[in-house]
Amino acid sequence: MIKVQIGNSIKSIRLTMGLSQKDLCEGICSQGMLSLIEQNKHVPNATLLSKICLKLNIQMDELQQSWDSELIIKTQIREQLANLFYSRKYEEINNILNTSELHANFYTKLDKQLIIFYKAVYLGFIKKEFEGSFELLEESLYLTYFPNKKNYSYQEMLIMCNLGIVLIELGLNHEAFTYFNKLIADIETNMQVKSEPKLTLIYLNISNAYSKINNYKEALSIVNKGIKWANKVSINTQYRLAYLYYEKAFNEQKLGLKNCVTSYKMAYYLALNKQDELLMKYIQTKIQI
Repeated sequence: MIKVQIGNSIKSIRLTMGLSQKDLCEGICSQGMLSLIEQNKHVPNATLLSKICLKLNIQMDELQQSWDSELIIKTQIREQLANLFYSRKYEEINNILNTSELHANFYTKLDKQLIIFYKAVYLGFIKKEFEGSFELLEESLYLTYFPNKKNYSYQEMLIMCNLGIVLIELGLNHEAFTYFNKLIADIETNMQVKSEPKLTLIYLNISNAYSKINNYKEALSIVNKGIKWANKVSINTQYRLAYLYYEKAFNEQKLGLKNCVTSYKMAYYLALNKQDELLMKYIQTKIQI
């Protein structure tokens, strides 16, 4: 059993049983020691581990089973939340956030970052409480982010992108584009996300933000980068590709470029392939298909 599994499993079982750290460590070790174990900063010896297991009323090999079960549940919940997020089903996300199952299995720093992010998205996009959403997004970001950090994680990128979107809603365009510019610069050199297909969403949102302030030339430049990203051999995704081509066509049209018709048609047929009737109908208001 590896170190990280021991601490996480002990904490998960303790929380499930409704025990505090003080309850579990009484007569076994100091609360500080238990805290270090649960944070995976200390590996307990066999004697200490057997006492902890006895207090939790489990066998030592059940720690491994607990970790495996927890990992499966956590993965399933993460995937469900992600699917709902990318489908813009924020109400359903909020329902999951309030379940006891989520709180029993999500307790690490990265888990907390994810939960706060989804709460912020719900608050902004459903409740239209943009100031509260901004505060939660910042709280989520700074769990892992620090000034001058290089190579953002995909989750940090998603948070920063939504910070920019919320700042625009608050009328703080300069601050919003500070985040957007950081993202574009980081993507181009960040090896951590070099094969992340869903970065197309980041490109789309940033391009759309430039369109909203009538900077169609920059918007077109960004959306072309997004299309190029989607077509990379290592990625080859159609995720949001129809919307990228729509955004491309819109900006080309605003700039008086004849190629906009070709781009609208590409967006239409990609939307047709995805059975996205809403986008198809909208494109039909722009050109005759």
